[in-house]
Amino acid sequence: MPVKLLHTADWQIGMKAAQLGAAAARARAARLETARRIAELAVEESVDVVVLAGDTFENHGVALSDVETAVGILASCPCPVLVLPGNHDPVTVGGVWDLPAWSGAENVRVARLPAPVELESCVLFPCPVSSRWGTGDPTGWIPVGQHRERIRIGVAHGAVAGLPGEPRTLTIPADAPELRRLDYLALGDWHSARLYPGADGAVRMAYSGTPEPTSFGEDASGHVLIVEIDAPGAAPRIRQQRVARLQWIREEFEVLEPGALARFRERLAARAGDETVAEVRLTGTLYPEEQPELEALRQLAGKFLSLRVSEDLGQLLRLEDLPAGPLREAAQRLERMAETGEQAEEARLALRTLLTLARGAGA
Repeated sequence: MPVKLLHTADWQIGMKAAQLGAAAARARAARLETARRIAELAVEESVDVVVLAGDTFENHGVALSDVETAVGILASCPCPVLVLPGNHDPVTVGGVWDLPAWSGAENVRVARLPAPVELESCVLFPCPVSSRWGTGDPTGWIPVGQHRERIRIGVAHGAVAGLPGEPRTLTIPADAPELRRLDYLALGDWHSARLYPGADGAVRMAYSGTPEPTSFGEDASGHVLIVEIDAPGAAPRIRQQRVARLQWIREEFEVLEPGALARFRERLAARAGDETVAEVRLTGTLYPEEQPELEALRQLAGKFLSLRVSEDLGQLLRLEDLPAGPLREAAQRLERMAETGEQAEEARLALRTLLTLARGAGA
């Protein structure tokens, strides 16, 4: 029989989000709101099973109230839910998985051990993490000969071999679905969604990404994956569904001419919102007449959940600041051409460039 799966991971409930300052509390609340949206989506999509592929919690020190809220959300799903301990919340004595809140969630199963979980529509092969710094291939235990007549789905947390970024210790082979005879391998740990086509072109392994971004640079985050498999060996059909509450944007802008800063400010203002976290870095030249524009850009902070502006702007030299001699004379000629010459626009650009270069050279 076919199976319809909701694949999510890396909720990291309880994360501090300290980099957001006063907006951190809103970011933490958004994670729980997004979790509720995922449970609602499970109802809307009529999925057969929900899998949470690790790092449900930021660590084992999260508030008891956050754990209880998360359990309640998972329990509200109208289908079986499998929760995999990840490297942030590994299986450990006295951790979040031993709290009594889990005992009342009959549809939720915490995968504390690597053992098959048989459901009506499929068999799950969870690969729980037992240490913050685990080693080896977490999928290595999966038996290739069991339940071959059923749809086989693995659930693991770690880095796929060859994935860019910092070195990891839990490494999943790039051809793990073929090695383990899996119809689909649901992954957690990487915060941006990432799909891995196999030799036949079918995607049988994927990261869902975190459903609520945790920082800048997680450009493919904010989604869950809806995965449908018709039969053992059939190619999965995978669809991204956006669920995030907050939007994180990062902009780097170089000011090269007068008016550019004003245009950038207008563009940034169009993206403002009380659910948007933004980081802006300005480089280039601050023209004297645009000082008010810079201040107006800083004032946009009130229109965002969080806006951080960093500047590396050099002040444009004035013509009268140039030392007497050939440099000033050249600038004066360009100034006259800019006022009366046939190539006035070119002369103005050349003058700005000369003054910028002179400023950079310490003239």
